[in-house]
Amino acid sequence: MARKKSLISNWQENYAGLILGAIIVVILGLLVANFITNRNNQIGEGEQTGAGEEASASTQYTVKENDSLSKISEEIYGDQESWPVIASVNKIANPNLIFTGSILEIPSTQKLEEIKMQMTQTSYDVQEGETIFEIAQKMYGDGSRWPTIASANNIGRLPNGNPLIFAGSTLTIPR
Repeated sequence: MARKKSLISNWQENYAGLILGAIIVVILGLLVANFITNRNNQIGEGEQTGAGEEASASTQYTVKENDSLSKISEEIYGDQESWPVIASVNKIANPNLIFTGSILEIPSTQKLEEIKMQMTQTSYDVQEGETIFEIAQKMYGDGSRWPTIASANNIGRLPNGNPLIFAGSTLTIPR
């Protein structure tokens, strides 16, 4: 009887291991399929914000083999120093990884200077009605980085937990 019970529990353990292994294989297959289908998509397809004028002032560039952001910057603007702006505008998390065939938005020279100034700005004058989230969105291109600004400026909190800022205040923007 003990041997029969041992065989049944052994079979159940093997069956559970088999099911777990099958689930892992399916998940890995889905991840690989997702990677393969998305690797040639546009970089930075996220929600577009801003006026229509800004979109018309920029051009598009299709990434060629052996391109890098600094090479593209050199080709478009005549210097390699503007690649961080191209990365920022296209929401490229890893500037060392761009795919051939991807379409990048290239800002006009005027817009380039504006973005460079925003990227290097270390202080910000709060306007009436602005929130720290909106300021982080303007300064970093990512509103979720508002706690960085809040902690750098020792910003207090309202009883409801919201940060307390005043119009006319000058905030330090950590880079």
